[in-house]
Amino acid sequence: MKENDLVVQRENEELAQVEAQIAELQARRDLILQRRDGAVATGNALKSSAKQILKAATETKKALDERKLIRARWQADFDGGDIAWRRITCLIWGMFSEGV
Repeated sequence: MKENDLVVQRENEELAQVEAQIAELQARRDLILQRRDGAVATGNALKSSAKQILKAATETKKALDERKLIRARWQADFDGGDIAWRRITCLIWGMFSEGV
């Protein structure tokens, strides 16, 4: 009977070790999933920020291109002596200067 008790005790110890290993692996798995979710959230935030920066840069480039075109037209009209067009262009130029 005592030998049987020792076998049962050994099996219980092995079972406890296996259960401890399972608990450790589950904790590691949870930590990995938590980190992955954090990385995914960070990645999504970075993508969103990159899109916003790209959109702002595109809008700024468009505004600068429009200002460049207006400046070129103004210079051409100034050289041609078209005073009315210069006044309109100055008004438009002022609107763009305030917005950018």
